[in-house]
Amino acid sequence: MPGSYSRRDFLAGVLATGTLSAAATYFTPGGRTIPPVTLRLVTGVDPTGARDLLISMWNQANPRTTVAIVEVEGSSVDQRNAMASRVTSRDADILNLDIIDIPYFQSEGYIVPVELEAVEEFLQKPLMPSRLGNSESNQYWAAPFNTDVGMLFERIATGQALPGEPGLADVIDGLPDGSQWIAGQLKASSSSSAEAFTINILEHALSRDAEILHPETGMPARELERWQDSLEPLRTAITKGRLMLGDGEEDTRNRFRDLRLPYMRNWPVKYRELQMLGDQDVQASQINVRSLPRGILGGQSLALVENSTQNSRASEFIRFLTSGPAQKILASYGLAATKTEAYTDPALTPFIPHLGDIRGAIEEATPRPVHRNYNDAAQVIFTHTSRLLEEGTALSTRFVDDLQMAIA
Repeated sequence: MPGSYSRRDFLAGVLATGTLSAAATYFTPGGRTIPPVTLRLVTGVDPTGARDLLISMWNQANPRTTVAIVEVEGSSVDQRNAMASRVTSRDADILNLDIIDIPYFQSEGYIVPVELEAVEEFLQKPLMPSRLGNSESNQYWAAPFNTDVGMLFERIATGQALPGEPGLADVIDGLPDGSQWIAGQLKASSSSSAEAFTINILEHALSRDAEILHPETGMPARELERWQDSLEPLRTAITKGRLMLGDGEEDTRNRFRDLRLPYMRNWPVKYRELQMLGDQDVQASQINVRSLPRGILGGQSLALVENSTQNSRASEFIRFLTSGPAQKILASYGLAATKTEAYTDPALTPFIPHLGDIRGAIEEATPRPVHRNYNDAAQVIFTHTSRLLEEGTALSTRFVDDLQMAIA
């Protein structure tokens, strides 16, 4: 496929020119080499292979400071709890946190600030959940590794696409009843897909009311009527059969590919996955990826563990993973980079034509509630809105009350 060859050429160029050099020899002030250590990076699973490639490159260049991956699985809550357990048992040096978990780990005293070089080179939205209060320094609670934002996939080749550049609300309002022409993560059958459901719900609400979540803190509006009005069109569209309800991101991607649906809501990395799966319309440049335009901010950030004795070396590794060249490799694997230079590299744009759209969507993205009890709030949203969509039951006053209690 054309995209894969371009990507190989890009990676070959990066390695051949040495633009991603992790070579560094560590010395003590007296000139003696430091003893070898292995840093423990606790992280979720990365099916793209990008993270493993970067760590392999680091380990080859830094044999005295290698990194071992400790993967945690399960739902977002399961992963958070597993990471916390690793910290309390002194079995972690670096955490690759979902951005929704940064406030929790900070408030528990599990992580310490990390210094970022050239803060202005990062996209600013992914930095927001890591800010040290109102500090203007270069210290943050975590360093953005990869970011994410919900995007609208449009399959041009079907001839069923709507005219212009419709947003999420325009699409579900404009599709024929019974068509099921847009797939999204709105059918959670397990705890592992509940967060995807919650994110989709928030994006649909934002498509009707752009200020129902605070643009910087993600804190929800307190007016029940606003929530009811913003979600009623989604309930109607589901009732009339305009949407295909996917159980998580992969199920949604497979339905979009196998049934050649005109539309899909998903993360940017799904474009690369469609390439790898041989989607004929991706290969023929017949799929657009555009802003919702109000997507929910996602991503992972790297944090230093408070009780680790290796924070200095861990900081060097974090600087490597967040460097411009490393971020370009993430982008070549389909992930959304956190450094601006990854979005303007002429070697990347030919086989990722929508890079500019992803950057624009990230800059306009809305965070989920930035609060240590976010997962409690997410459970409230999931419980109440599931009932709304499945049973057609109007949101009760308990919805807003429970939501506010969770993030009081």
